[in-house]
Amino acid sequence: MTRLELPADVHAAAQRQRQLVTRTQLVDAGVSPDVLRRRLATSWRLVLPGVVLLGRGALDAAQKLVAAQLHVGDDAVITGGAAAHWHGLRYAEPDQYVDVLVAWSRAQRVTGFVRTRRTDRPVRPIHGGGIVLVAPVVRAVADACRARRDERYATALVVEAVQRRKAKLDAFVDELNAGPTRGSATLRRAVAAASTGAWSAPEHDLIELITTSSTLPEPWPNPVLWTTDGTLLPSPDLWLDDVGIAIQVHSHMHHAAGADWDRTVRADSALAEAGVLRISLTPAEIARQPLRTLRRIEALHASRSPANRPPIHMEPRVPHLR
Repeated sequence: MTRLELPADVHAAAQRQRQLVTRTQLVDAGVSPDVLRRRLATSWRLVLPGVVLLGRGALDAAQKLVAAQLHVGDDAVITGGAAAHWHGLRYAEPDQYVDVLVAWSRAQRVTGFVRTRRTDRPVRPIHGGGIVLVAPVVRAVADACRARRDERYATALVVEAVQRRKAKLDAFVDELNAGPTRGSATLRRAVAAASTGAWSAPEHDLIELITTSSTLPEPWPNPVLWTTDGTLLPSPDLWLDDVGIAIQVHSHMHHAAGADWDRTVRADSALAEAGVLRISLTPAEIARQPLRTLRRIEALHASRSPANRPPIHMEPRVPHLR
């Protein structure tokens, strides 16, 4: 039996399911156990119990979601890091497992790359293409934070989801209060970080670093700035208002090339033309040399006087941080 000789039902299922089918679909379409056994030995691959890839290659991220859905069933919902990645969150790195929500009455287990998680809080899923059902952003991110328990990862995910307007901060607070206490400490700290107004995890790290200083004023994250003639200026990542210093965190991930880099250069130029003194930092500097980074900021701040502050008006985007 060649590929073209496979039953039409198998072809139709494979097209909907990214070249993945179940044993049941094959049997129902008339594929005999002998043919299935020969194909699995030569040209097909069993990727999960009961789930067959009509090929021998490695599964991509989208195929893993389909395979997990086929393996667990129609009532399962993909959540966690895999779902956050599907929603387009850049910090949602592929995890070892695809987490899948199932009813509380079902077993919780790990099979291959699929990890089923029981829940008594069912969600209204989003259709992720074909047969895949995906949890909404807030639930997906929250479950990823609870599962991984990596504060850095959790902060990056929650801050990104809020700042890219994939979800509202209030929704994360609601999820935090409604969800399980197990693993919630990491999520709680991530939500607190997002509430500072930081637009990235490195910005939050810098806020925390500056607030340890005995000489620096309160840092204002991403404030609204304008000149005396009403010209709106780009928002710096942090602003020291008493002397008018802008602090920029230039991440390679977000500013290295193309339009993002052009915007970064234009923003720096606009601030400079308005007489604003700027200091640029990288996430690596903040993480690896925090004391040196803090001393640089303190030294620059000490070199300025409120009397020489540029005539820039500032409106905070968030309440006081301390």
